[in-house]
Amino acid sequence: MPEHSQERGQSMKPTVTIFSNQKGGVGKTTLCRELGVYVASQGLSVLLVDADPQGNLSRSLLTEPPESIGGLFDALEASIISIKEISEYLSILAGDFRLSALEKSLVGEIDAFGRLRELFDTPPFRKYDHIFVDTPPSLGVLTGNALAAGDHILIPMRPALYSMQGTNDLMKTIAKVKKTINPHLNLLGVVINGFDSVPVIVREIREEISESFGDKVFETMLSLTIKLEEAIAEKKGVIHMKKLDKSRAREEVQRIGAELLARLGGVIPEVSQ
Repeated sequence: MPEHSQERGQSMKPTVTIFSNQKGGVGKTTLCRELGVYVASQGLSVLLVDADPQGNLSRSLLTEPPESIGGLFDALEASIISIKEISEYLSILAGDFRLSALEKSLVGEIDAFGRLRELFDTPPFRKYDHIFVDTPPSLGVLTGNALAAGDHILIPMRPALYSMQGTNDLMKTIAKVKKTINPHLNLLGVVINGFDSVPVIVREIREEISESFGDKVFETMLSLTIKLEEAIAEKKGVIHMKKLDKSRAREEVQRIGAELLARLGGVIPEVSQ
């Protein structure tokens, strides 16, 4: 754990950002991983929390099966905290298929939506500057837990005509969470992710999304590129792959990361042209 993080003090709490969209295939996990790696590269301690039973975030960074190291399931079920360090400033609380059974068991419990919030308020989690939570593509108990525990929510969206479908349900859920259990939850922004269409179509869709979300839409969009898949295969973030130093993917991640930190009220890093 970085020295400055150890000195944060038990009274301080990390900033919790939830990556969520009930639609699958919008690049939620990719964005969570790449931005987590980027923020850690700026000298801020980051804990990635994989709350998706598919465990894709965990598998994109870990060499061993996520269920073999405990992770979120054991933390919620048995209060056993098994956080895996990826690098000096980046760690992960892994997720795996056992979360599906846990989600079913939580349905109907009085504290069903408060478990993750309570967990993040314990000493092992206060050491971090930021916690990024990757959620499943659904609006079930696991996503509800994340929203209840979050300070901010970041929504990845595909630049497609159907991109707004499902987002309305998510916004209704956010409104309900704010009204009932987490009034401080803030919509940090919307990142348009995975665009590969002709510019005029992308511009039209971006305008459609902006009509609904206004200045919440991030300036930079993330392209659909094989470079991000290469980073996953090598268990790295795209910014740490030397062969991608001059790639568009690296530049876009840096720009989105810088805007993320600016929206969170942090120092805005310079991004090389």
